[in-house]
Amino acid sequence: MERLRYDDDKAFLLADDAATIARIVRTVPAEKLRGTKLDQWTALEVIGHVTDAAEIFADRVERCVNENNPRLASYDQDAIARERRNNEREPMELSRRLSAAHGRIVQLLQRPGAAGRPGVHSDWGQVDAGHFAAYQADHSHGHASDLAALFPPTA
Repeated sequence: MERLRYDDDKAFLLADDAATIARIVRTVPAEKLRGTKLDQWTALEVIGHVTDAAEIFADRVERCVNENNPRLASYDQDAIARERRNNEREPMELSRRLSAAHGRIVQLLQRPGAAGRPGVHSDWGQVDAGHFAAYQADHSHGHASDLAALFPPTA
């Protein structure tokens, strides 16, 4: 896996994507989010997936920043989605959690040297806090862009 770099652009992606999801959940009825499919998941399940990932990656960043070279395991996104039943969740709750997780990542990485703090991922090997943050920024942006295309702002 290519090692990703965290920078101001990634921080802005995290903030912008949380804002995009917030706009969507405020303007699109929950039933429409539950009924609109993007491949195998509904729009609300995608929002839940991005939120779950954001919390996992925020925890990874935090562990890298606060611990010495922590070991971090991969996760099964489908198992988490089934367990949390995201299509039954309240969209606004997911949006608030996403915003909090993305905000935590940005805040943690404002500390000098924080992005370079290492951790060992079970699949990726030695990476750093910045890599985890940049990965989440890219991952979130892909999904947020897909959702924004389905639910564009209204004039």
